[in-house]
Amino acid sequence: SFQGNGKVDQRVMAINSTSLTSVFKYQAALPDTSGSGVKSEFTYFRITNTDDAVGITIQLYVSESKSGFFHLPAGTSFVLMANDMDFICEGSTFTLADLVEVLAKTDGDEEELTESYLEYLAVFTGGVGTGEGGE
Repeated sequence: SFQGNGKVDQRVMAINSTSLTSVFKYQAALPDTSGSGVKSEFTYFRITNTDDAVGITIQLYVSESKSGFFHLPAGTSFVLMANDMDFICEGSTFTLADLVEVLAKTDGDEEELTESYLEYLAVFTGGVGTGEGGE
């Protein structure tokens, strides 16, 4: 149920093996645009690697000195519910409430371009009030 959640940002996007691509950015306040959302209104997001053969690397970016990386195998998804996850990075811990940006890169040789696609879905409160509009 999406009761109380008013904004859904969903897209399929191409990524490649030569550089990290911005998937989503958190903002402190409006205006929020496609591919971004207000941090205090965050409910959850999901990233699905739609490729059936190639994995992708996800970067959870906080600052130049704090980032977390993880591998998302072909055909799998990662779901983050609320900002309740802690990440350890080079001996330093950060929470996802500190998260600034989510980036992704296709696994493979940086010298030889490998492309793949991911699906991204983010849900936020706000926008439409509870019980208003829609079915």
